[in-house]
Amino acid sequence: MTVTRRTLLAALAGGAAASAKSSPDLLIQGALDSELGPLVDAVVGRKEIRHHAWTFWTGRIGRQNVVLSRTDIGPINAAAVTTLGIREFQPRAIINQGTAGGHNRSLKLWDIVLGEKTTDYAAFSATHGDAGQGQSPANWKPVPHRIRLNGGDPAPYPFFPGDTRLLAAAEKITNPRGRVLRGNVGSAYQFNRQIDHIDWLHKTYGTDSEDMESAYAAGAALAMGVPFLAIRIISDTEWEHPTFEKIAGQYCAEFVVNVVKSL
Repeated sequence: MTVTRRTLLAALAGGAAASAKSSPDLLIQGALDSELGPLVDAVVGRKEIRHHAWTFWTGRIGRQNVVLSRTDIGPINAAAVTTLGIREFQPRAIINQGTAGGHNRSLKLWDIVLGEKTTDYAAFSATHGDAGQGQSPANWKPVPHRIRLNGGDPAPYPFFPGDTRLLAAAEKITNPRGRVLRGNVGSAYQFNRQIDHIDWLHKTYGTDSEDMESAYAAGAALAMGVPFLAIRIISDTEWEHPTFEKIAGQYCAEFVVNVVKSL
């Protein structure tokens, strides 16, 4: 099932030549229909499949055999549907894509962040505080996830690395509305709107954006040996454009369609 990073793009390019395949080239994820529309429309020979709480669509985009997945929102959905998607379809690689709020003040509306790293910024430990002492984020320290790979000891992952081959391919695609940047895609089941806290998250975890799924899908993919890349478009920033732009989901999906067609 697993394709090494060294041979990933070669496998994607060559795999689509076969008329019948036991597994797709890509599993592409979006939390909401608004983040999947252009991708679903681009699928040739589309077939809808439902597994438990989640919906998948199979078919082709360009030369790639793909499975689209509506993850729905949050870490439980993201980890569960990623695991289910890998078990059911055995994809060669995964792209998780959609909208994100900004953590890095240099980011502008419509910029696209490619997940060189993907980080869970909800994971922390705190020192003891007596009742009445209040909260002190300065004493909160990031905690890595621990994953046991190939039967070995649990290894710490303060972040999950994006696949270098998919990352390089995505960098070549133009974003007509903004920049395309490598970054640290952050995830937590949170809506953060307090600028001081957002600045603290960016400083403490090094995150550039926030969503609710990418890191949890990335952790499941890592544990199951499938290359992964998060692609997120900035749909709002509290310091410059605090209004969420729903159409950003369409713009990100259009970008991802072009990434897939380029492989």
